[in-house]
Amino acid sequence: MAKKDGPRNGILDRSIQTQLVGTIGALLIVLLTICALFILNRINKGTYDLSDKYLKQTANYYAERTKALIQNEFDTCAALKTVVEQIDSVPRAQRRDFINAILKQALIENENLVDTWVVYEPDALDGLDYQYANTEYHDSTGRFIPYWTKVGSTIECTPLTDYEDGFWYVNPLKSPTGILIDPNPYEIGGQVIYVCGVAFPIHDRNGTPIGVIGLDMSLSTLSSILKEATLYETGYLSLVSDSGLTAVEADSSLEGTTFAGYEDAKTAGLFQKSKETLIPFGYEVDYHGKNQLKFFQPFKVGNAKEVWFVGTNIIMAEIDAAGRRMFVYVSTALLITMLVTLAILFLIARSVAQEMNKGVAAMKNIAQGDGDLTVRMDVRKENEMGNLYKFFNLTIEKIQNSIRQIKESTGDLQMQSEQLAQNMADTAASANQITANIDSVNRQVQQQGANVSEAQGALDAINHRVNELVSAIQSQSSSVIESSSAIEQMVANIRSVTTILEKNSSNIEALERSSEEGRKSIQTTVDATVKIQEESQTLLEASKIIQNIASQTNLLAMNAAIEAAHAGESGKGFSVVADEIRKLAEDSNKQGKNITTNLQQVLNSIKEVTDASTKLQQKFREIFELTRTVSQQETTIMNAMQEQSEGGTQVLEAIKQINDVTVNVKSGGDAMQASTAEANQTMKNLLRITDEIGASMQEMSIGIESINNSINSVNDMTHKNSENIVELGTEVDKFKV
Repeated sequence: MAKKDGPRNGILDRSIQTQLVGTIGALLIVLLTICALFILNRINKGTYDLSDKYLKQTANYYAERTKALIQNEFDTCAALKTVVEQIDSVPRAQRRDFINAILKQALIENENLVDTWVVYEPDALDGLDYQYANTEYHDSTGRFIPYWTKVGSTIECTPLTDYEDGFWYVNPLKSPTGILIDPNPYEIGGQVIYVCGVAFPIHDRNGTPIGVIGLDMSLSTLSSILKEATLYETGYLSLVSDSGLTAVEADSSLEGTTFAGYEDAKTAGLFQKSKETLIPFGYEVDYHGKNQLKFFQPFKVGNAKEVWFVGTNIIMAEIDAAGRRMFVYVSTALLITMLVTLAILFLIARSVAQEMNKGVAAMKNIAQGDGDLTVRMDVRKENEMGNLYKFFNLTIEKIQNSIRQIKESTGDLQMQSEQLAQNMADTAASANQITANIDSVNRQVQQQGANVSEAQGALDAINHRVNELVSAIQSQSSSVIESSSAIEQMVANIRSVTTILEKNSSNIEALERSSEEGRKSIQTTVDATVKIQEESQTLLEASKIIQNIASQTNLLAMNAAIEAAHAGESGKGFSVVADEIRKLAEDSNKQGKNITTNLQQVLNSIKEVTDASTKLQQKFREIFELTRTVSQQETTIMNAMQEQSEGGTQVLEAIKQINDVTVNVKSGGDAMQASTAEANQTMKNLLRITDEIGASMQEMSIGIESINNSINSVNDMTHKNSENIVELGTEVDKFKV
């Protein structure tokens, strides 16, 4: 007995809505919890990293501002030092007034300065200390020790005291560079303020220290800047000098005292190491029962060796509070996100489940109800569910059309099956008649095969005779073609020779003309050569005249030299001229001889040219006569070749006519041979087809018997098919289309 289906319990049997909400909700809770833990960890780390970076940047920022203020004081003092070291250019009697003027001017121009001062060693300034003993700005020895102070807008000057053992004088005097003086209290108008001092040694031209110049800057401006800074809720800034003196602190009572970190053995080493490396550092201390983080940024001013520190002081709980607030904000945001997501997920899952239930109801009606295939789902949205409904409708529509078509075709199939049964009976009777006809045709085909074999023998004999005739015609055609080719080659050769002779005739005529022109040119050359020879004789005579003139000139030069010698001193100039004329005469005589020699050589060469030209003229006459003879013989040969060419052309025409006849005969023989071969092939094909027909008739005889058996089997199947069609109609009627 089959087990009846019913509702089952278990996770897998719950609705899709419950599964979606439960699974995704649980996964979302796990993911959000992991995210919360990760964010908490990153917030804590980020908070500490951010606070660390913030403290470093804050300390560095205020260290740079503090350094800039002190650097300005340091640079001002360095400038004053440079000026006073050039005091040698000022007259000795004016040096003290000059220094007082620049010290006073420095106070006027720098609002943060509270005093400027200078101390010179005895007689180191101008050697005039004895003149200033017990006078203004001097002590009983006359040393120059002015101390300029500024109170509001009033600037006064008094002599310094207690400078012999004062560190602010002794230390700079021994230092190669300027120094920063620790903050110290300074009373102005009954109010005590802290000042920061700078002092530089004064050197003479030899580099020997001869005094100290210094100034003090009020720390009020710097203290205001540092104390106004806000770090978290209660954080503050500190300024510590190189010796550990507290310059600025939130608790003003600690200013001027030694900083606690300098006295603590645990942290004193950190300050010392930072002085050497200038690397910032930090540490934690207990501050009124709370954990406090201190971070210090070291800095130096100019080339001074002293290192000062700007420190940040933050209660750790204030740093942690920012992280906790951030965690609360993030956790709240994650919780709200989770609740909203679950609500949205529940609504989406319920909507999807409702839409799916509509499809389930429609499918259930088709499967278990009245089989209504006209039902359709309402497609409202273009999403996955809309596509599901759309394709559900298309599927049902196809099934509906198929069932409707089957219903319509069932009645036709019943009628066709009955008609098919009747036709199969008629087919069986026809098949028997076909078998008898096939046997009759088979006997006739066998008789036709015998007749075709006899015709094939006769065609073979005809084909043999035609092949012999075609061979003879081909042999004759080849001979005629060879003869025609030979005669064509001969005629072409005759025409080529005639063409060459025609060209030669033109060349010979040109040669004849060129020979005549050459003969005339040679005659002209001979005449010109004779004329040159005659004129060269004239040049020889001119050369002899030049030589004779040179000889006479030489004699005149000799006579002039003799006369100049007789004239003594007065004839020296004429003697030089005579000597030059003599040299000219000798050169002219020498050149005349050279010209004569060269002209004689030219005459000999002209004579040789004249003789050669005469011989060449005779040769041109002989060439001209021979050219004329060759031209006459060329004409005779060309006439003979023209007659030979005309005869060859006539023979070639006759051979072409014979060749045309032979070609026609050969074409007829080829056509006859092709026709015979075609007939022979046709007979072979006919014989082959006859054999194939006989074999096919045998196969048809066997096949028709098989067809009779198949027809009987199909007849039985037709009756069975009619019964199945009736059953199919009954099942199809169950669907509403």
